[in-house]
Amino acid sequence: MFEGDYTIYGKHATYIKYLVNDAKAFKRYIDVYMAGAALGALYERRAEQSDSTDRARIYSDAFNTEHVKCNELFRTVILADTTKSWSPEERANICFRYRDKMDENAVPPVTQEEVDIMREALALFNAYVLGGIEILYDSFSSSATISMDETVDYAYKTIFDQHSLIESRSDGDDDDQLLRPEY
Repeated sequence: MFEGDYTIYGKHATYIKYLVNDAKAFKRYIDVYMAGAALGALYERRAEQSDSTDRARIYSDAFNTEHVKCNELFRTVILADTTKSWSPEERANICFRYRDKMDENAVPPVTQEEVDIMREALALFNAYVLGGIEILYDSFSSSATISMDETVDYAYKTIFDQHSLIESRSDGDDDDQLLRPEY
């Protein structure tokens, strides 16, 4: 997983190019990909990739550089997602036990069912990535008239509100509410 090139097509490719080249909010496509995964999961927003001539490719060397972060994001998203009918044990297996490629010499042997479940989990993860990319694009494209000071103030307020929520949370509260947006 996260070993080969990954190509994003359609409007999401256009959005990534805008965020990196025009808005200069990110330096690399992989940064948009990782931020998109976190935001897509946080806001429970998924999207499907569309066919188009526009494409943005994240090369395998970028995934090699950020392999650990991508795997941690994958685990976080899969463990937090409730749209699939996977049991908690199946989610843990997907994140920590299953492998995504057949290997005849593996101990224990890799089953085709295991590979299929990992493909489904990676497709779910990438759907959250695309949803997060849409959120990023909407945030940066509509804020062209906002000054840098206003952007920093908004970011500080968001982080402070999240910190206040965590601090005020009692042990009996539902964990699903911890990272849910307030609006």
